[in-house]
Amino acid sequence: MESDQLYDDLQESKTAFVISLLVSIYCYSVIRGSMAVHLEWKVICAGTGLSIVSAITLWLFVRIVRLQRSLKEALKDS
Repeated sequence: MESDQLYDDLQESKTAFVISLLVSIYCYSVIRGSMAVHLEWKVICAGTGLSIVSAITLWLFVRIVRLQRSLKEALKDS
């Protein structure tokens, strides 16, 4: 891959990571708020959403690390 393409992919992944991290924080805050007022269905839905978004966030983090390594190697080779 070209270094320009790697850089663009890295920036897109960073943006998606930040967005998914914010969604995770929101899901966690919904869980905390719903537990206080005993709304079990909100806790269940937010917990499911939190687990899914956390998995996506973890996958994006791994992708960012791999893209950074690839970009570093591509810049070193050129």
